[in-house]
This record gives sequence, C-alpha cells and structure tokens, in this order.
Amino acid sequence: MDMTRREGPFMRLERPRRVRRRTNIENTRRAELSGIRVLLVDAEADTREWLTGVLRRCGAGVTAVASAGEARAALARFRPDVLVTDVDLPGEDGYALVRTIRAVEREVGVNVPAVALTASSHADDRERALRAGFQVHLPKVLAPSELAQVVAQLTSTAEGVRGDG
Repeated sequence: MDMTRREGPFMRLERPRRVRRRTNIENTRRAELSGIRVLLVDAEADTREWLTGVLRRCGAGVTAVASAGEARAALARFRPDVLVTDVDLPGEDGYALVRTIRAVEREVGVNVPAVALTASSHADDRERALRAGFQVHLPKVLAPSELAQVVAQLTSTAEGVRGDG
C-alpha cells in the first residue's frame, strides 16, 4: 500500500512479505532416504510442511507432529530411524522430549538418532542439545540438502552400530 500526499511529508507503508522457505531441491545433491522413517516434530505448521516435503522428496517416510505429546504417541505406534525436532516446542520442549526418549531407550536397549533444530546457532545451544541426548544440532535456517544429508549420515551410522547394514 502506498500512501502519498502531494504536499508535505509522505509515508509509505508496506505489508511484510512472507519469507519464502521453499527451495528448489531438484538442483541440489539429494541424499537417498528410501525406506528411512523420520519422526518430525515442529509446532509451526509451515515449517513442518516444508521439512516434510524436503524429506519425502528424498524418499523418506515422514510422520510429522506438532508437540512433544504427539511425538510420544507416535513413538508408541512405530519406531523411527531418526527423530528431527525443533527444541522450542510449546509446553514440553524438545530437550525434555529427547531426555524422556533416552530414558525409555536405555530400558529397552535402542537408540534413535536425534537432530535438534534451533533458531540459534550459538555454541552453548549446541552443547545443551548434545547434553540432552541429540546427536546433531542444526539451525532452522538450513539448506534442504543439509537436512537430508544429516539424516542419511545418522541412519548409516545407526545401521552400522545395530548391525542392520
């Protein structure tokens, strides 16, 4: 909207444009994620949809949920190969979610690799994520190929440890 007056000072008001997060991943080197099951947790619907699309285009099966409670319910139904979660969730945050998952895993002898997505890339945020039980800390502003590569690396490492591959 442009509000101008012919005489005197003028003011220009613009609506902020929505930041376009979709990136053409067809032109990037894509990780092959066929058969990989990912549990994605993010409270923001747009982010959840975008990340789900990125992972599915690489062949991953994605179950996407909006909260830690929904993530625990999903974990009761299936075992993902990788957990990708925003740490800034309403109510129970991603750190608490991963600590809870790790406690249960110790009892049953499994370990699902986990990726922390954060709005910050400070070193202390990374340390906090690793202490909570995440294997990888990524800033939320990332290239689609970066997330896919991290998921691929985590699953190949996990397969070697479990003896599945």
